[in-house]
Amino acid sequence: MAKLAQSAYTRFLGRLLPFVAVGLVGWMSILTFTLPNSYRAQHWVVTWVGFDAALLVSIGVTAWAIRKKRQLAIPAAMVSATLLIIDAWFDIMTSRKGLDIKLALASAAFGEIPMALLLFNFIKRSLRRSLSNAHKRAGLEYVSTSLRRTPLVFDDL
Repeated sequence: MAKLAQSAYTRFLGRLLPFVAVGLVGWMSILTFTLPNSYRAQHWVVTWVGFDAALLVSIGVTAWAIRKKRQLAIPAAMVSATLLIIDAWFDIMTSRKGLDIKLALASAAFGEIPMALLLFNFIKRSLRRSLSNAHKRAGLEYVSTSLRRTPLVFDDL
């Protein structure tokens, strides 16, 4: 397969992100040794309700986009699935012992994680189908079913 040209923007991101990842490793190391084990948070209710409101909007946009068969469904589902995993993680990690942790684990195991997995599966299937349809409409043979191996097919970012 011919190597596709990349825009300056795409090349810039490809070169920047490894440095961001290395910086994040350093930042995580600092946090590991400097953060306290517990911390009394301000605006606890606003933080959680705000996060859940963002999750609600994301899921609502995802549902709308899927029902209307819009490409927006793919990135909306990515955001929703990611927020569901984050929600499960923080619910579990901030829970107290006893009933609180049991409810968080049950919610993660039977709610957030299965829903996120369904959305991730939808994303994968939708991307593959979109790529296949785009190739067919362009009169090209679609040879790759692996998203990891499929090249970006645009250069005008």
